[in-house]
Amino acid sequence: MKPEEIPSWEPFLKRIQLFAGLSAEDLSKIAARIQPLSLPRGATLFREGEDPDAMYFMVSGQGRRVRTANGAEVVVAFLGRGDVAGETGVLTGNPRVSTVRLDATSELLKLSRKDFEEILREHPSILFYLSRTLAHRLITQSAAAARPSEDSRLIILDAGLPLHDRVLLSWALGHALAVQTRKRVLLVDLAAEPGAVARAGGLKPLVVGEAELRAVNLRDPASLAALSQNHPSGLRVLSVSPAALGGRLFGSLYLFLNAVRGGNDFALVCLGGGERGDVERATLAEANRVLMAGCDAMRPQFRQMETEVSALVSDSSRLLRLWVGELEPEDAPLLLGAERVILPWNEALSQAFERNGSADEALAAEPKSRRAVDRLARRLGGLRVGLALGTGAALGHATIGVLKVFKREGIPVDVLAGTSMGSLIAGCYACGYEPEEIEQLALRIDKAWVVENLFWDLTVPRSGLFHGETLLRFIRSYMGSREFSDMDIPFAVVAADIETGEEVVLRSGRVAEAVRASCGLPLIYAPIHLNGRYLVDGGLVNPVPTRVLADLGADILLAVNLTMPAGDRPRRGAKNPSRVKPMKAPNFFDVFFHMIYTMEYEVAQSRLDLAHVVVHPELKGFSWTELHRAKEIISAGERAAEEALPRIKALIPAFGPACPLPRRG
Repeated sequence: MKPEEIPSWEPFLKRIQLFAGLSAEDLSKIAARIQPLSLPRGATLFREGEDPDAMYFMVSGQGRRVRTANGAEVVVAFLGRGDVAGETGVLTGNPRVSTVRLDATSELLKLSRKDFEEILREHPSILFYLSRTLAHRLITQSAAAARPSEDSRLIILDAGLPLHDRVLLSWALGHALAVQTRKRVLLVDLAAEPGAVARAGGLKPLVVGEAELRAVNLRDPASLAALSQNHPSGLRVLSVSPAALGGRLFGSLYLFLNAVRGGNDFALVCLGGGERGDVERATLAEANRVLMAGCDAMRPQFRQMETEVSALVSDSSRLLRLWVGELEPEDAPLLLGAERVILPWNEALSQAFERNGSADEALAAEPKSRRAVDRLARRLGGLRVGLALGTGAALGHATIGVLKVFKREGIPVDVLAGTSMGSLIAGCYACGYEPEEIEQLALRIDKAWVVENLFWDLTVPRSGLFHGETLLRFIRSYMGSREFSDMDIPFAVVAADIETGEEVVLRSGRVAEAVRASCGLPLIYAPIHLNGRYLVDGGLVNPVPTRVLADLGADILLAVNLTMPAGDRPRRGAKNPSRVKPMKAPNFFDVFFHMIYTMEYEVAQSRLDLAHVVVHPELKGFSWTELHRAKEIISAGERAAEEALPRIKALIPAFGPACPLPRRG
């Protein structure tokens, strides 16, 4: 390092824990031996097993330390500004015990092992302070949790939308991310004419130019605080023209992006959606996540965006396509095979925002659009709420009560999985039916309805008493020909392969057929032939499909368990279960259904520990056949959900100041 540069690096070195006990004179001697280094995203500092030739100090950027365990790489730590990599090997001389890779274009300081050893020979007093600091750090690390903290996220929104829709979506998503996660969120308006996004949120725009950026130390993430604006929701907004970061300041773009990322849990950078210059392309290449938004009116622009952005983002898992508005048949090929989210968006929403300029007022009049943006924010924040609805025939009406309470209390549902009756209720909800609409459907079912719709479906009892065609027609009357890809909420159904006994999770194809398969209680309904398998009731293998929620990407797992020991269920036809004669032999149906109850209960008990909260309605007084008692069963579900509310709300950051759950990677 040049002598004139040494004073500028000494304050940074002083903040590094490894050097905290050294004097200014000792720091100056170390700074004289350090070499500045800039490396691109994806670079490897060193590999496990290599000779320790140097240690590195992170000035800006991000990285991760990984180790090989059982043939797979495991992340053991994330690195950010002020962290040190490789010091243990340099101090001990042992081979590297981990690999360090960079997650962003980073600026580092490198101190070679040779130079470090020369410093110690010339100034042995330094070794005393280093050994004491290292010993203290090892003690505190061993007492700390083994799980490393997550790295922050740089999310890019590239929106090929009309101006007002682009601005509205940018504000809505940034605001939702702050409210739903309760974390530090910075929205960076990097459009050609910045300031519109801040104005949409009711702020008076403060546009940052080249002069303001030159006046701050971009190596320090805190320096951007003075240039950003604070919204009452907790969201901070930074309005910067791409031109300010181009030209003479382009070399500082990576420092700027690292400052944006390093000082926040999430940074949402909103591009203009038009021509992508050097600044936009470099920003896209650095992103942890890229959202490409398009609409039917700007289909050609979306095609161009798809080509340009895909070339810049080599890892396709970092891409998420957003389709704003209804997906027309001619638009579907644009999203074929891609990870996608469809946001309900109509002309009235755009017109309302264009008239009054207030994003919050426009979205308040369109709750479906607002809920969809909130759902996207929870997805980006690693806080997707999953709900598993279990098996139970008529007892499944209790899940309607749970959904009613969730709606009343604002508990979000981002992912759904269902088994048997739970699949029917979850399927209706995922199709967009409100809990009150599902309730009215349930209340219309009485004994006459059961006779008319089920008993006329009797078949030659080769594999079931009922063929199941009437049940399938009933399901189709509400779900139509919808496929899983058409659902408002990601949804999966659990069935069982009656020939192999395997659990079958249905996530593609027509929803009605999948629900019919999951509701097909063996011997009662004939198995349905679907995807080359003969499928029956999923309650045989997974009565409460909590694990399916995790496989669908849910982070907060909620489950409704309707199973109970067979002895807790009333006998068929018994008006008062306590008066049933204990010596009376059970008939064929009693034996069969008690066998099913026992099996489902035991399977459910072995899997319930996967859920963060289990809602278990008190249903001892009800039978699985009592479809006509829907109102009472729904009320039991409401009571159970209300009892569980404090535990559920404690897991969702939007209901409190902090979140106790780790964010998913």
